[in-house]
Amino acid sequence: MRKWIVRIGLGVVAVMMIGAVSSYLFIDRELTRMYGGLTEPANPVVADAGTRDYALVNVSVLAPEGDRFLPDRIVVIRDGQIRAIGNTTTSPGEIPTLDGRGMYLVPGFTDSHVHLWESENDLLLYVANGVTQVRDMNSLPVNLRWRDEIEEGRIGPDIFAVAPQFATFGPMEGAFVGWVQHKTIVRTADQVDAAVKDYVAEGYDALKASSYLDRDGYIALSAAAAEHNIPLVGHLPMAIGLEDLWASNQSEVAHVEEFVKALDREFGGYSADTAEDFLAFVRERSDGVADRMIAHDISVTSTLELVDSFHRQKFDLNTELTAAKLTYENPGISEGTIITSRGMGWLPQVNIYRWPEGLDAERQARSRLYWQAYAEAQHILFEAFLARGVPILAGTDANVPVRVPGFSLHEEMEALQAAGMSPAEILASATTLPAKFMASGTGEIAEGRKANLVLLRDNPLKDIGATESIEMVIVGGRALDRQDLDALLDSVRTANDNSRTVPIPVAE
Repeated sequence: MRKWIVRIGLGVVAVMMIGAVSSYLFIDRELTRMYGGLTEPANPVVADAGTRDYALVNVSVLAPEGDRFLPDRIVVIRDGQIRAIGNTTTSPGEIPTLDGRGMYLVPGFTDSHVHLWESENDLLLYVANGVTQVRDMNSLPVNLRWRDEIEEGRIGPDIFAVAPQFATFGPMEGAFVGWVQHKTIVRTADQVDAAVKDYVAEGYDALKASSYLDRDGYIALSAAAAEHNIPLVGHLPMAIGLEDLWASNQSEVAHVEEFVKALDREFGGYSADTAEDFLAFVRERSDGVADRMIAHDISVTSTLELVDSFHRQKFDLNTELTAAKLTYENPGISEGTIITSRGMGWLPQVNIYRWPEGLDAERQARSRLYWQAYAEAQHILFEAFLARGVPILAGTDANVPVRVPGFSLHEEMEALQAAGMSPAEILASATTLPAKFMASGTGEIAEGRKANLVLLRDNPLKDIGATESIEMVIVGGRALDRQDLDALLDSVRTANDNSRTVPIPVAE
């Protein structure tokens, strides 16, 4: 009898173990799908790279100051670098020439806030949109591999890889959050130090504080960043105040929105009823915050269009989805998953910004007022930052709803123009300023710079919308003409369509 009891017990344990392993494998595969890793890889057919030595001739070149174009220039490119810039009397030598007559050459664009996750087709979308550098704000080992492959010639933007963001949770919740959200879970200063050492050794370019890092962890992360001479960027944790930011080594804040949250904490938490009082408080504090940013040499990344979309996604999601270039968004990400409470979903049934089921009309109206005030608060801060001269980096939070990689940077630049930035200031925010912050050797058309460039049909200093009039993208010296760029886009659209399991909304 005892033998049978033991056998039954062992059988139950075996079944439970098989169930646990099966559940783990199912959830892990579902997470890979959600992050875009199971989408069919795009396979574009583009012209062979051929020679890397050539000259662009008869082209208008953006001046190093970024405020004017220098007409009729010759730009010589050899081995992926800009080797010489001259006027029409300069001979390019015995190398092929590409005629840029009537067109405008600008540095390649940088999106300073993206999430690559596991959606490798996004690399093609960035290049097709003239984005030759991205700052990936939660990089995984696969993204480091892509970075190396791009340096060896794979088509894609240069990647500035920020390590998985630091957060503080208890043991059980931390294990789950670290798994499904790819966060670095820390509860002690020793854990912070050990993680930082590992990330530095693995070749990450920066560290990121998350909203969920506790105050002791933030202080320890700031100290470790200084010790290892690696930048600290990201959110303002909910556990800290602005005085903690000023005392830290953090050199960039990942959204203008983060200051809305920080001031809301100072205010004591606003509601629809106190929104106007909160906005008055933000106006009162905004210039002082901007001045402290400058005093401590802290940059901020914009993400204006994302935050402006929050109330629109709640109130009229279908319009937002049909206006987005949704056909290019990785379907794993847009379709999301229901297995976690914080998926990546875009579509109506999984959208992370949608109103909860059953929210009545009165509460919807109050929610809309709240989020409209939230967006207005970020614009008040943005205007103060712009007026005072805070370095502003153009960034989109790409792959967060409804920011399609590559396309979203042009939408962000339009939003920056609508918010009061001049086209020259916007170009700087997407070229020279991020290149300086990331020390990437790009961002300016000058001898010795890496040849990451965009050739435009229209003048972006007249209207920033001209950044979409792309005729050619040069990435690492490799020239991709309009036919090549269209091939990149077509290949991604085809791969996405082959992988889609849920229909996407289309304009009527």
